[in-house]
Amino acid sequence: MSQEKTLEEALDWFNDKVSSIVSSYRNNAMKHIRSISDRVEELKTAAHRFDYSDLKDPDVYQNYSTTIHNNTLETFTELNIPESITYNIIDGFNSELKNKISSYVTMLAKYLSWLKRDRSYKTKVKNLDRALTRLKEEVHNFENKTMVSYAEIIKYEKVSDDIESLIQNVDRKKFLEDEIESHADEVEQITNTIEKKENELSELKNHPGFQQLKKNNKEMEHIEISIANKVSEIKKLCNKVLRASDTRKINLDDSYKDMMKTMIKDPIGLFVKEGEGYRGVKAMLRELKEISKEPAIQMKKEKLQRAYDNIDEILNDEILELQKRAKFMIQQNEAISFKFREMQLDIKIKKLEEETDNLKIDRNRITLSLRRERDEIEAKISSTSKSVEKRIVEFTDKSLKLLLYSSL
Repeated sequence: MSQEKTLEEALDWFNDKVSSIVSSYRNNAMKHIRSISDRVEELKTAAHRFDYSDLKDPDVYQNYSTTIHNNTLETFTELNIPESITYNIIDGFNSELKNKISSYVTMLAKYLSWLKRDRSYKTKVKNLDRALTRLKEEVHNFENKTMVSYAEIIKYEKVSDDIESLIQNVDRKKFLEDEIESHADEVEQITNTIEKKENELSELKNHPGFQQLKKNNKEMEHIEISIANKVSEIKKLCNKVLRASDTRKINLDDSYKDMMKTMIKDPIGLFVKEGEGYRGVKAMLRELKEISKEPAIQMKKEKLQRAYDNIDEILNDEILELQKRAKFMIQQNEAISFKFREMQLDIKIKKLEEETDNLKIDRNRITLSLRRERDEIEAKISSTSKSVEKRIVEFTDKSLKLLLYSSL
């Protein structure tokens, strides 16, 4: 059966469960760190013999010697000996120490090359070199033995680190939620303003004229489809006739040419521009039917017959009602649009839309960064908690349910 624990309880519980495993590794690491500290003290003691700072008039060699002493103290007195042990801590300690030794060796190479020329420094140099060698060996063993061995318990420390991270993230999430909540009144005020403007917009957009325009446009779509179906074969015949005219195989009046081109590109526009009964279109269709009998016009018999049938239907006023309805709706739409322009309705709507959009942007910006960070942390909390629970089972054979928000 799965236990339930707060994050703080889980951290203590897990550390207690694995303490018998990790303690020997940590004790061994601390033992070697103390040995390194002893070697550092030996180095500082050996360097102390290079100090001639109490002399009133030291020579060049003595100045170099004092520089070695001072640099040794400066370099290694600042070395931070860890009081607690984790892999990250000892890895940082090892890196810091190696960097200090590297810079220290570079410094020694500069000054010892001079001091070695004076036999009076031979013993001092030898003792310092011996102390430095012992420190290097201790660090080498620490890195290649202690740290390599210590890597065995990194997986346990990672669980503890992740639980501590969860504690921090849960606290951070609570802080962010409080911050977001602190802006609630400001957000609500803007939201109320947005709702008011959206209501104004809704009233404007629900004007009967808009509804009529919408209805007319929908009906116009059906009329366009009906007329397009009526003239589909006629358009093909128009193309044939126009190509024959362009190659001078037939003679065609320019006005008919223009009407045929419009028939192909915008058939409903052609009918609507005509007066009631579209007599001009009828004249063009009669000419089209007559001229299509010329040998220069080659078209499959069945397609040509369908074009003739469509022409006859149009000549017999089968789309007359469609034309009348389209002309009426276009005129009505123009009248409504003119009225809207007089009312400056489009300007009012555009202004309200812009104001509403800007207010929404302002409202979003108030807590945007806070909400983004909160969501990112929430995702981290979710994935990390699942990973921790899984690894706890793996490392302790105990199932543990983390109570993430019990402290909120």
